[in-house]
Formats: sequence, C-alpha cells, structure tokens
Amino acid sequence: MTAVAKPLNGAAVSSHQNQRGDADETALKPVPGAGEIVLVASGKGGVGKSTVAVNLACALRHLGLTIGLLDADIFGPSVAGLLGTGEGLAVGEDGRAVPNERHGIHSVSLANVLAPEAAMPWKGPLVAQAVTQLFRDVAWPDLDVLVVDLPPGTGDVQLTILEQVPVAGAIVVTTPQRLSTVDAERGIALFHEHDIPIFGVVRNMGEYVCPCCGERQPLFDAGEVAAVARGAHVADLGQIPFDPDASARADAGTPLVVAEPDGPLVKAFLDLGRQVMAAIAREQRGRARRERQGDDQQAFWERLLDD
Repeated sequence: MTAVAKPLNGAAVSSHQNQRGDADETALKPVPGAGEIVLVASGKGGVGKSTVAVNLACALRHLGLTIGLLDADIFGPSVAGLLGTGEGLAVGEDGRAVPNERHGIHSVSLANVLAPEAAMPWKGPLVAQAVTQLFRDVAWPDLDVLVVDLPPGTGDVQLTILEQVPVAGAIVVTTPQRLSTVDAERGIALFHEHDIPIFGVVRNMGEYVCPCCGERQPLFDAGEVAAVARGAHVADLGQIPFDPDASARADAGTPLVVAEPDGPLVKAFLDLGRQVMAAIAREQRGRARRERQGDDQQAFWERLLDD
C-alpha cells in the first residue's frame, strides 16, 4: 500500500510523488509573506537548538520585527510545545493553513496537526513534500523574518530547503563540548557547500549565572567553539547561559525571553537578535550591490551592441 500523509491544506499526497519535478518547479522561488529567511541549525540533537530558535524569534519580536517561526524538525517537532500553541491549525478561504500566533510569534509546526504519539515513518520524498508544504501551503502574514528551526544533522530537510528556498543566512547552535563542535563543523560545511551565508556560531549552555550573586561559572571550555568559528571563518555570536528553569518554562509553553524579561538570558538573546539583524542588513546591502553591478553590466553590453 502506498504511504499517504495529510498535508496542511488537507489534500492527500503519495510518497511515490516525483519530488524532483516539484523541486525544479519551485526552485528558489520566494515564499510569499516570509521576508528574510534565517535557518537555526545544529550538528546534533540535545544542544538546545529549538530553545534558541524560539527565544531568538521572541528577541527579534522584542526588537520590533514581525516574526514567523517554522518548525522544520519533521520527526521531532518542538516549537508548538515551546510556544504553547497546542494542537490545531485554522484553514483560510484559499485552503492554506493559517499560522498560530502566541507571544507575538506566527508559527507552524507538524505538532499542531499530528497527535503527540503519532509516528512518522516517512522516507525522503515524503519528508521533502512535507517541508515544501510548511513553507508554501501556509498563509504567512507580511513578516520581516521567518526563523526556521531545522532538525539536527545534514539530511533531507536541509537539502530540500537549500534547493528550493532563498535563505538570507544561518546560525549554528552547539554546546562547547568536542562531540558537539565536531558535528557543528559538518553543518557549517553543508552551508558553505551551498553558498549559504553563515551568520555565526552560538555557544549554548556554556556557563551558569548564579541567580543570587550574578557570578558566572563556566561549565565547559569556551575555546573549542571559538576555534571552530575561526577555522570556518565565521563569527562567534556569543554564549547563552544555562538556566535550570528552562525545562519548566518549556513545559509551560512560555519562552525564557517572555517569562523572565529581566533575566540574564534575555540580554544574551537580545544581543544575538541584534547580531542577526546586522547580518541580515549586510546581506541585503550585498544583494543590492550585486543587482546594481548586474544592471551596469547589462547596460554595458547593450551599449556595446548598439555601437
């Protein structure tokens, strides 16, 4: 029997569908309403990537931007739980899914449409189809930035996005352990191979800030991540402290940036948000410069042919 998944707009899609044809048809077409697309990646699981993605989205919202958050972690979606959006997605008159809005963030996750215990034994083509629908079958409002929470590693989801969606840049999340940084290097290599700008590497859970006295206690050697950043010629975006209350906040569906607006983590995420905004601005200036150069070259050849 052919495996079938239920897309966000309710139409059935066969896992035998030709994905290459879909990829060619939608190659690098802008996602309506999505604005600039920023990927949050990690080389391996357990480094707090989804927590960073959600709190980065909240920080960018706090800095005045209109933000969307797409959970592309097909097999382990976490965004719905971290934001507390629960189950269910509304469907607009055009048949596209309407993102949930909570804490000022417009978000979509497979966890909104599948039961928590549902298994997803999907092969590559069906995973690619689901990822495409998360981008293109959703009625995104006019966003300044769409943050995308990627699954760990360098698999089908990453390749589908890089082949179909224009990406402004990516950040890579890791802990300062050698086992994590080795996998982070693989993620950086993937983005370099596809000419995706890497905004930098984020060191997560690298230190503990005492809630009583504010003393900072390193949990790992931060030099490992700094060496990775230098070796890959990407920025070190700084450190996100460890918070022992993070698990309780996640279970409550309240991001740390929202729950503790005066806490030490808020400053760290706001600093990260400002660096991401600056990186996006640099990419926009670079695109504008390349477009001007292209126009100048076109005008040069037109004048040459006219002569």
